Amino acid sequence: MDWSKKYYSQEAQAKIEERKQLWSPENQERWSREWSDLFGDVEAALGEDPAGEIAQGLAARWKKLVEAFTGRDPQITAGLSKMHQDRPNWPAGMRQRMQPFSNKRVWEFIQKASAAGKA
Repeated sequence: MDWSKKYYSQEAQAKIEERKQLWSPENQERWSREWSDLFGDVEAALGEDPAGEIAQGLAARWKKLVEAFTGRDPQITAGLSKMHQDRPNWPAGMRQRMQPFSNKRVWEFIQKASAAGKA
């Protein structure tokens, strides 16, 4: 993941290093499964109202998974956002690995649902 360091401040990189203590193969498997399930659930709900109950539940799940990585740290969150906005410039292997999560409509829906939840 050295390629991703450019998106994070030095402080955020240090915090990410500390958070690596939470990593285990079991946690990685669980998180991967949760993201895959959530992405599929969002794809199935694309016709829903972003402010509606279903979309808000999906946005809450999304936020919870992001926070599992960021630890709710604003510096890590900012770096993660920068990284995801730069997806076209990721290394080919990472783009391929993330292909199942590349549906732009899902990302747009979650952004709308998240914004609707803050209103």
